[in-house]
Amino acid sequence: MYSVQIPFHGRFPENYCSNLVILTGNGECKHRKHFTFAVRHERSRSPINSVTLLVIFIISAILSVFAATQLSKYANIISHKAKLGGFLAGTLLLSIATSLPELTATISASVIGNADIVIGNGVGSILFNMFVLFLLDVHFRKKRLFLTVSHNHLYTGYLALFLCVLITLGLGFDFDVSLFELGFTSLALVTVYLVGMKFLSGSPQEEDKPDPVTTSGLGSAIRRFLLFAVIIFITGSSLSVTGDAISRETAISATAVGSLMIALATSLPDAASVYTALRLSNMNLAVGTLLGSNAFNITILAAGDFFYPGGNMWQAASDDLLYLSIIGFLLTTIVMVTIKRDRTRNMWTYLLPSSLALASYVAVVGYILTS
Repeated sequence: MYSVQIPFHGRFPENYCSNLVILTGNGECKHRKHFTFAVRHERSRSPINSVTLLVIFIISAILSVFAATQLSKYANIISHKAKLGGFLAGTLLLSIATSLPELTATISASVIGNADIVIGNGVGSILFNMFVLFLLDVHFRKKRLFLTVSHNHLYTGYLALFLCVLITLGLGFDFDVSLFELGFTSLALVTVYLVGMKFLSGSPQEEDKPDPVTTSGLGSAIRRFLLFAVIIFITGSSLSVTGDAISRETAISATAVGSLMIALATSLPDAASVYTALRLSNMNLAVGTLLGSNAFNITILAAGDFFYPGGNMWQAASDDLLYLSIIGFLLTTIVMVTIKRDRTRNMWTYLLPSSLALASYVAVVGYILTS
């Protein structure tokens, strides 16, 4: 046994306390403090080695990306075949389809009690989505696509910013309020998202896209939609379980696994959609997809809180996630400032915001890997 000094706030889950002999403090506090613990070094070894876990993780990621792409395709077909008019009906179905990998990974990570993977996946998806948007903007720099973005997307940006503020507050402060197994932060996320979506449904929207060319009937599309939804449920759960095992069997932290590995795997379908949109010079579709996806990905953290078994999920998370949420807020702000521009003096001034955002993401990744 050996003594270590670790930052502590909130309440330890029972399975975590069983491996700790508390020398000072009573295991629960309402403010952040430092306690000294004698830790019994009893990390259980998995019968599966690290290489096998990594292979399973990669296979799950590939299947999840493929299934998510197909799910979005059939969600689009269903929305047109079933004549789902209106912003909330058609767009919400597509949002759920594209974000189902994040949702399943979030819930499964919550069930096994890993708050760092739950919140890390949500925050990491924001950062990765912004990274992809700015990286592709640099790639297609000659088109200066940001100058063509409709200012209507600022409303979605405001919603995403407000949600980023809420998760930052939830990670930084202990709100000892809960209702229906949801903490104050999670309740605020759901409320703000629903109110925001109601407001956005009444704001000017882009013209509907033409019906997708397909020979599939409505019944066939629904069956295939459900099939790929089941595949995503399985692969998303596999990502969380193997990610948790990787963090225990290797020197990689759960924060790194959630915010980098799982976030990348679950966000690749969005990245592919954005690349296709930008290749066609449709910056409005690209920005709308990512800002809407970010807002939804933040909100589904409330589902993780509902299934989390160890008390306050937000206070059980690593302090590193607080810093990542702040960076997510800053990157979203850069997107909105860039959208507001109508002209630039030259290519260098045009690329400045994207370059700053890319440098920030690289710095964050370096911090996560070395912390």
